Amino acid sequence: MQQYKIVFADKNPQYQKMKMETMTMGKKKNRYDLPEREVEILYTLWDAGRPLLASEMADEGEELKLATVHTTLKRMLKKGLIEVVDFAKSGNVYGRCYQPTFGLKEFEMERLSSSFVKKRCKDITTSNFVAALLETKEDDVVKEELDELEKMIEEQRERIRTKEENK
Repeated sequence: MQQYKIVFADKNPQYQKMKMETMTMGKKKNRYDLPEREVEILYTLWDAGRPLLASEMADEGEELKLATVHTTLKRMLKKGLIEVVDFAKSGNVYGRCYQPTFGLKEFEMERLSSSFVKKRCKDITTSNFVAALLETKEDDVVKEELDELEKMIEEQRERIRTKEENK
């Protein structure tokens, strides 16, 4: 594997760490490895179930100040995490209404799978993990989940067969 020397113009260690994480070669970067404030705003938007003004987000968040919300929203727009979908009157002025560009389920699944891949104990396999999850549920729910898992396993096997045949 080829080695690359990375030279940083900016001496800020936080900036350097962020650059190194985005430059990881051959590995899929977790799109949802986000700062706490961005996650808090996303949850506020999902909980509301509708697009919100920045002022509404600041009112909903316990520790969110309006200036912090505006700064964070600007950063999130650049990342493509949220979008402006409408304008609404807020006091005497019109403000932008924001909504996430992806769903809560996608977000949680990506974060869960990413943390599972990064686990320190390499003896925990996917099947061990699923078995542990199933042990926490009632038998009738487990039967439904097992049926769904069997269907997913068969679909995955079919995808693998199709790939092998197309080689």
